[in-house]
Amino acid sequence: MDAFIGGLVGLFEGIVVRKRAVLASGVIITGSTIIYDLVNGRELKKEVPEGAVVVQGSRPASGDFAKSKGLQISAPMIVKYRDDKTDASTALESALR
Repeated sequence: MDAFIGGLVGLFEGIVVRKRAVLASGVIITGSTIIYDLVNGRELKKEVPEGAVVVQGSRPASGDFAKSKGLQISAPMIVKYRDDKTDASTALESALR
């Protein structure tokens, strides 16, 4: 696979990770997990697009109780797509292994 998978990443229930994707440490994706693409303003399920850089973020929990307590839900988020700087960082990481 031509992707960079960080430590403690969990991919479950048939998740497809496309070429050149980067998953930062701690990202957990299941079949029902919504992946928030902050670059293109869309929500994805079951697939990490080619070249996507995914980090574990958070979003507000829904419902009056959750809002009154300021609760957050952990959620994977695409913060950018690979560029020359990302390629250099992942190449260095691979070389150090």
